[in-house]
Amino acid sequence: MLRAKMHSVLIVEDERIVAKDLQQTLAGMGYDAFAIASSADEALARASARCPDVVLMDIRIKGQRDGVEAAEILRAQFDVPVVYLTAHADDATIERAMLTGPYGYLLKPVKAAELKSAIEVSVYRHAMEKRLREREKWFSTTLRSLSDAVMTVDLGGNVSFMNPIAEQLTGVQAASAIGRPAREIMQLVHAEHTFSPLDQALAQGRTVHIPEAALAGPGASTPTVVSDSAAPVIDDGQLLGAVMVFRDITEQKRLQTQLELSDRLASLGTMAAGVAHEVNNPLSVVVANASFVQDELKALLFELEQGKGAGEASVPRLREAVAAQAQIQAAASRIARIAADLKAFAEPTTVTATGADVARALDWALRTTAHEFRHRARVITHLARVPAVALDETRLGQVLVNLLINAAHAIEPGDAERNEVNVSVRTAGERVGFEVSDTGSGMAPEVLKRVFEPFFTTKPVGVGTGLGLSICHGIVASAGGSLRAESRIGRGSSFHFELPLAKPTNIEPVAPLTEPALQRRGRVLVVDDEAMVLSTIGRILREHDPVCVDSPKKALELMDQAPFDVIFTDLMMPDMTGMDFYEELLRTRPEAARRVIFLSGGVVNPRVKDFLATVPNRRLEKPFRTETLKSLVQQALASPR
Repeated sequence: MLRAKMHSVLIVEDERIVAKDLQQTLAGMGYDAFAIASSADEALARASARCPDVVLMDIRIKGQRDGVEAAEILRAQFDVPVVYLTAHADDATIERAMLTGPYGYLLKPVKAAELKSAIEVSVYRHAMEKRLREREKWFSTTLRSLSDAVMTVDLGGNVSFMNPIAEQLTGVQAASAIGRPAREIMQLVHAEHTFSPLDQALAQGRTVHIPEAALAGPGASTPTVVSDSAAPVIDDGQLLGAVMVFRDITEQKRLQTQLELSDRLASLGTMAAGVAHEVNNPLSVVVANASFVQDELKALLFELEQGKGAGEASVPRLREAVAAQAQIQAAASRIARIAADLKAFAEPTTVTATGADVARALDWALRTTAHEFRHRARVITHLARVPAVALDETRLGQVLVNLLINAAHAIEPGDAERNEVNVSVRTAGERVGFEVSDTGSGMAPEVLKRVFEPFFTTKPVGVGTGLGLSICHGIVASAGGSLRAESRIGRGSSFHFELPLAKPTNIEPVAPLTEPALQRRGRVLVVDDEAMVLSTIGRILREHDPVCVDSPKKALELMDQAPFDVIFTDLMMPDMTGMDFYEELLRTRPEAARRVIFLSGGVVNPRVKDFLATVPNRRLEKPFRTETLKSLVQQALASPR
């Protein structure tokens, strides 16, 4: 009875005798029946003066408002539970009463036990509902205050909640999104595949993790990269819906790309001395042999001009000149490969859906870092046949280059035969596993714990940036992989990382250029501001009718006089670029524009890269081989106009 005395009761009853009887009964039970009201207005006045814990409301009372209307107002203004009292009521009135959410419904004459039960249950239920509403409000406020976007759906996949960040990222207001399928509000694009994580979480009954994906939807006007996870909402084994939490990582991705580029450039500085050595060796072969061939040819030409003729003594000299020329060609090819490796390493790229050829990326990384191991260790590779991995080839190469350089720098130079750097690649289920280990000095436990921290380095100032391993970790993680390190002082270090397999693609590989069976003679226009390039191409294509000019403007004047079967143009020239030249041809001579083949010494700016990505024309990278140039011309001559 002690608990009952705590509850105050307002009685709304227009029959005075019935009201007094209820008041006495309640007092006898220990309740505080502090007031009686006979109308809706009087009940509101009493509740305003003192808010009761529960209201006993007769449905039929005096005045313009009946008990149902009075209950609605009391619930709205004072959040007080109402128990209805009635001797009789029609179905329509009962339906109206039910819509107000009553906490009880008692028939007159009211029994004391039923009255007590109704009051106790009403007060308890009201307290529980109030607590639940407060928790829901707190939960909703918390979700709305999060810096991450939150979206929930019901069992049908229809949106039931969106916080302000979700509204901001999707460009759709929650008011218009509630009740609509989530896939209409937002979808994600990952590896050229569009999907709805919330639908996946509902269908699969498990958490769906997406490291990064592009946000797509009717309100997503600007390119946004998000990282997200969606999970089913399950209570006591019953699926209730799904929730997705995602965040905008566009700026983070931009900064990561900048850091990766900075790391590549820093690594280029580390490799500069070795690369100079690598280039100087074949360059000395080119310079010395070129001088030798020139001297021999001059001497033979002088003898021919003097009428001495080419005797048997000239044959060995010509053979020596041919051999020297072959060495020039081999050395030049080696220099070209070194330049291509450096270009690929320094140039930032984006992740592609086709994946990386592991063998090719590893071969490139080993060539690029070969000079680092010459006096330090033997490099031993264990390469199994593995499928392509879900990472851009250049970024995979960057990871391997960083790990190889770290392995080399862990070994002091001077004992290359005793030390080893082992590189192994294997298939591990649905992933490809890599390992780079060395027999170097190893790392202490406290160093090993921080090895992937940005800017942490044990190298002297000016030697290392401390970004290499951190960026490697970021690259591998962004592809859905993992990277870890093991090390012991005096025993060396080992870095292991795994990458998921690339998804199969339906893109057909481009067929390589082949030498056509039919050799045709054609009229060829060459446009390049480098005089030596012009003379070289003109000399190689002498079996055709080559016309060489050093500016696009001169080329346009020549094209007014007669057509050309093939048109070579350099991309970067001072007075008019090859891109502008092509656009002019496309506007005035579209047939001639189709015959253009671009000459490129390397993509040097975003405009050139974007241009080459949008035009269908063939291109020829400098330096080029004679047979490649000739084959390309025959390909163009053989193709229909």
